[in-house]
Amino acid sequence: MTIEEFEKHNLQHDMPEMPLKQGTGYKSIWDVSKPDDIIYIPEYAFENNEDGTISREDAYSVRDFVNLLNGDTERAKELFTFVD
Repeated sequence: MTIEEFEKHNLQHDMPEMPLKQGTGYKSIWDVSKPDDIIYIPEYAFENNEDGTISREDAYSVRDFVNLLNGDTERAKELFTFVD
């Protein structure tokens, strides 16, 4: 989902969610052609949102995963594969 879609869902308090292994979250597909689209929102972001919104800090894009691994795109993709 794009940043604009993320912000729209946050305003409407209707963030897309899906069952993940450990609860409810959001996970899309890895697409390096859209590095700023939100591809992962962990379970805790849905569980700890008292006002019904999710912080951008709790929503991850391809760029966020790559930055976490100091620019290593292959390792970032592998990490994304294993998050649930």
